[in-house]
Amino acid sequence: MTRTATLLLCLISPQLFASACLIESTDQDLPVRLCQQNGSIPPALFEQQFCQPQIPGRKFSIQMRDSCPTGAYGICHGAHTEGVGYQQDIHYYSAPEDAPVLQAYCEQISQGRWEQP
Repeated sequence: MTRTATLLLCLISPQLFASACLIESTDQDLPVRLCQQNGSIPPALFEQQFCQPQIPGRKFSIQMRDSCPTGAYGICHGAHTEGVGYQQDIHYYSAPEDAPVLQAYCEQISQGRWEQP
């Protein structure tokens, strides 16, 4: 049964999962602003797990959107999460000086493709 469900999920168009979450810090610490564009994650899992940052002591505002806004200084296309086959595009808006570290993480750890729009 598990193989059948996995096969069906692979055959479903990724466009059916198209959604995004804009994550912005709301506390007084270093500003964080990024957007995760869903590629192949089941919608409920995307919203309830992937769009919920878990950083102790930090507070975030999360807006569900149809797509990520323009203006990112870098995008990691096809980012994978370790241990699962799901993909997403991560758009970065805060701290452009972090681009070299984020690009390295994107390409080496997340197996994604970095783009500077």
